[in-house]
Amino acid sequence: MCNFLPEYIVIINCDIYDIEDILYEKKNNLKKNIKSLEELSKTLQSSIDELEIIIKNISENKEEIILNIQKTFTKLRNLINNREDELLLEVDKFFENKFFNNEILKENEKLPNKIKLSLEKGKLIDKDWENNKKLNSLINDCINIENDIQNINLIKEKIKKYTSCNNEIKFFLAEKETNILDSIKKFGKIIEIQKFDNTNVNININDFNNNINCIKKISDHCGYGESTAYLCDGICFFISKNKEYVLSYIDNNENSKSIIFYDINNNKEIKKIKNAHENKIHMVKYYEYNSNDIILTSSNNDDIKLWNYNECLNILTISKIFNQCYGVFSTSLLFDNNSFFVFCVGYSDNIKIFNSSGNLYKNIGKPDIERRFIDIMTINEKKYIISGGTRGINIFNYPSFTDYFCFVENNDTSYHNYAKIIKLNDVYNLIDVGSSNKIKIWDFYKKSLIKCISSNSGSYLQGFIIINNKYLIIGSSDNIKEFDISNGIMVKQFNNHKEGVLGIKPIINKENINYFVSYGKDKNLYLWSIS
Repeated sequence: MCNFLPEYIVIINCDIYDIEDILYEKKNNLKKNIKSLEELSKTLQSSIDELEIIIKNISENKEEIILNIQKTFTKLRNLINNREDELLLEVDKFFENKFFNNEILKENEKLPNKIKLSLEKGKLIDKDWENNKKLNSLINDCINIENDIQNINLIKEKIKKYTSCNNEIKFFLAEKETNILDSIKKFGKIIEIQKFDNTNVNININDFNNNINCIKKISDHCGYGESTAYLCDGICFFISKNKEYVLSYIDNNENSKSIIFYDINNNKEIKKIKNAHENKIHMVKYYEYNSNDIILTSSNNDDIKLWNYNECLNILTISKIFNQCYGVFSTSLLFDNNSFFVFCVGYSDNIKIFNSSGNLYKNIGKPDIERRFIDIMTINEKKYIISGGTRGINIFNYPSFTDYFCFVENNDTSYHNYAKIIKLNDVYNLIDVGSSNKIKIWDFYKKSLIKCISSNSGSYLQGFIIINNKYLIIGSSDNIKEFDISNGIMVKQFNNHKEGVLGIKPIINKENINYFVSYGKDKNLYLWSIS
């Protein structure tokens, strides 16, 4: 083997290379590596900044929980102490009115001596009756003895009353004392609340007793109009980055097409996006994107807009999507890494997909379908695109955009206005409602119809929520209905709305109490409690 080589020759893994070639390659790689390091530095710093915000929020959340617990138990202790004082005063009053007191006891002690004195005096008067020459004195003495006897008998009656009393006074906590003590021992619970997700329509209530009450009317001027009478996304609920519990709804009045943001905890309007669209707004949805609160809207003007909630600032507008007078009926966002896609449907067979720059990315769908709604759902970490229209519920795979299945009965041309994939009793079901007046429950993976529940009223069915895998609360063209899913029967009907109900959405307040909001063609918005 040669011990000396020219300086322009390099041996790597027993292969001989020209040093100029290696220098050229390494120089090119170095530029790429420098660029990669710069990008890594930026993304790493961004991740670190985001992590710091997350840690700060976690710390604030912890302090808030501790403070709430302390306030709650301080309030409980004050209530218990106040109740203790009330009961002690009640005991004093009770015994004063019902039982012995010191005055009766003193009278009782004087009674024998009083009888003895009266008796002796009476005998002396009787003995000296004939010799008594003072007539007035004699009469007064007799009267005094009679009064003494009367007073003695009154005291005897009091004593008899108390000595014959068999009542015994006791203190008890309640009829079910043990249950209350057990409840106090278990009072309070630390729970984890998942961020609100439009794909999750299950309300988890452990002790639902079929009790639904209308609490109040939130608004009587939210407007949807005839052109949106079949849409189910006219309101949305979210918890903002500022920890506001926000109900957002559409106000399609004559002068301004606006989005209203309402604080359900403080019962007041927070802010408003005025003139959000030129024509009637069809839907409003909420998303979280890159730690921002994003509002998505669509309109009768054939456009969609994305808004920054905190600043009420329009950040993206996509116009002339279908070139139709009915505009964009429904739209949904699908997030993929640091980008997103906008899915839009209208009175058209196509589903149009736009990228985050607002450019048309793809068309999918089948002909002869008047599409009414679109949504994105994640099941077992796989994303699906759900769209409904006049030919059933179409499901597409993502990211291939290929057909998964069309859930429709033979010759069914009814409008399919709303559908969700729900896990019922450990089975993933697709629940589908629309103009057929039926609630159809499909096995999502087996692709077969499990059950068909009739509304028995010829009603036009709208959005719905599920409670405890058992009850389905649904809007209809004649009002709100509650169904027992397992038995396939309607349980109750609620007639607060004067016209058809367009949609129902679940919400919670900061005490984690469950509610839902209904909105209708009568322009009314009602808040309902579930217990």
